[in-house]
Amino acid sequence: MGKLVFPAKPGPDEYDAYYKNYIDRMGDSNPLKCLKSDFYEQIELLDHSPGLDLDYAYDHGKWTLRQLILHLIDCERVMSWRLLAAARNDPNSYPGYDYEWYAKNTIDDAREWVELRGEWKSVRKVVVAFAETLDEDQWRRFCTIDGKKLSARAILYIITGHVRTHFVTIQNKYLP
Repeated sequence: MGKLVFPAKPGPDEYDAYYKNYIDRMGDSNPLKCLKSDFYEQIELLDHSPGLDLDYAYDHGKWTLRQLILHLIDCERVMSWRLLAAARNDPNSYPGYDYEWYAKNTIDDAREWVELRGEWKSVRKVVVAFAETLDEDQWRRFCTIDGKKLSARAILYIITGHVRTHFVTIQNKYLP
């Protein structure tokens, strides 16, 4: 493996405006380092939250904490595949991802926190391992999702910023 490359923040021409909030949430942070450090902080927070209730939803029609965690896992899995497509300069165009559809189909999921943590850790480990292999040229490559271009480095910022965004909600609305 070569030298670990810190991908510079993507320009607005590297992603759809829909993702701007996630990218902005990263500030000047190194997303490669954050993939590791944020994850351990987030896991620790949930591991040490007394009375963690995965079935809790803070309002009618809102996801349960379990569904939100599954959403984070699903999104990271989808975005990691997009990262692969971009890094490999895949010329194909792929459809978007309907996260609401996926969430609706987790309603009967009854896994406990330890199982969800294990799955999420596995998904994150794969993302980190792959991201650490990319060089500067690969970070600047694109894939096409739902007719829009998305760079590999934008995807990395989106993955990390997306989880950070939801953890603000988790801290403020789900934890005692």
